[in-house]
Amino acid sequence: MTSLLRARLSLRQKIVAILALYVLGIGAMGIISYEDLRTMEDKLEFMRLGHVIANTILEVRRYEKNYLLYGLPEDLAEDRRYLGESFKTLDALTAEASDLKVSSQLGALRTLLRDYRQALGALAISGGGQGGEAARKLREIGKELTEAADAVVEFELSRIHALIRLLGAQLLLAVSVSVALGVALPLLMFRKIFQPLGIIRSATQDIAAGRFKEIQVVNTNDEIEQVMEAINRMVAEIERRQDQLVQTKKLSSIGTLTAGVAHQLNNPLNNISTSSQIALDELETADPAFLRKLLGNILQETLRARDIVQGLLEFSRAREFSLRPVVLSELAGRTLRLVSSQGGSGVRLTSDVPDDLVIPADASRLQEALLNLLINGIQAVDGSGEVRLAARRDAAAGQAVITVSDTGPGIPKETKSRVFDPFYTTKEEGKGTGLGLSIVYGIVEKHAGTITVDSEPGQGAVFTIRLPLSEGASGRTDGPA
Repeated sequence: MTSLLRARLSLRQKIVAILALYVLGIGAMGIISYEDLRTMEDKLEFMRLGHVIANTILEVRRYEKNYLLYGLPEDLAEDRRYLGESFKTLDALTAEASDLKVSSQLGALRTLLRDYRQALGALAISGGGQGGEAARKLREIGKELTEAADAVVEFELSRIHALIRLLGAQLLLAVSVSVALGVALPLLMFRKIFQPLGIIRSATQDIAAGRFKEIQVVNTNDEIEQVMEAINRMVAEIERRQDQLVQTKKLSSIGTLTAGVAHQLNNPLNNISTSSQIALDELETADPAFLRKLLGNILQETLRARDIVQGLLEFSRAREFSLRPVVLSELAGRTLRLVSSQGGSGVRLTSDVPDDLVIPADASRLQEALLNLLINGIQAVDGSGEVRLAARRDAAAGQAVITVSDTGPGIPKETKSRVFDPFYTTKEEGKGTGLGLSIVYGIVEKHAGTITVDSEPGQGAVFTIRLPLSEGASGRTDGPA
């Protein structure tokens, strides 16, 4: 059985082998039981003949007694007839005998029958009567003859009892083996077939839900192991393509942000230009303190422009996914600066993120997720309204709760369940790829977190992200909307 489990068999070959083992086991037990029943049948026939010869010998002894008492020739003739019947039955018993011990007993019985026939002949020649030496010898041989016939019957009776006990033991063994096979084979099929199939089903359900995790490959040496390896290769390929998708979407976001960033850079550059021009015009006559103030303005605006450019470079840089401690308020500040000029004067961007909230995260990817949610909110309020980024610590769940809410028109009920589907968009053709929220979902899943959306028509929308406060915690409480 062990060699069968370790053999490199296909799934179909394993099922056939298990069924064949079961059928062979039941068949072997059936053949053994059938042979025992055939033996029992032979023994019963032997017993029947044994009883026949014992009864025949009793008849011989009965006519022997009558002949000794009355001396009638009819009794002598009947005695000889039954003696002949005894020889015929003994021949039949000898043909049925298959054991050396009973064969020797039958041989002794045959010798006694011959001796009895000679003694009966001698008695007939002597004229009968029960007082002579011939009569005494005949009675002694007759007595031994009766005991020998009974011994044969008793011997075979003991053999039949032994055979019945053997059949009982075999029946008990057969039932035990059947029960053991009935328990072991389903367990074997569960362990080798159904359990790995359950892992595959769970993995496919995770993939369908957007959770791309490698599964532990079970060493089954069959198609199931190959399918598990194929699923892991597929998950790795999906993750690679998802990373490419994130980077593509990031570049798309940079394109969206370009006009706003240019506007943000234009203000400090104008201030620098104006301060520089004033400093040059009044360089000879101005008060040194005034010139120092102008140079300070120039330095401050230069640093402001540097921060804007560095923020854009940091956002656009492609990196391997890596979790590091991230101060959430700083990440939120950088993200809000990037989108601050997107909505115009009618859009209020507000933030409420504690300064001491630190989570393990990939800063670049989490910023991409927040940026997509904020841009979605800004587009939802359509030039007038509020978009709010907030965060808090849920100590009981061991999670950081990040919300991005807007005061837009909200999401219809029939649309809400599909907002995280790839390529699903309600925007006009050419104004949306339908990948933004799908990428946000994938980024949150990669951080072992969850994202949900709550919205009613006319009451805005709230996207809630839950991320673990410590690395290794799942932080998973709700499924995607």
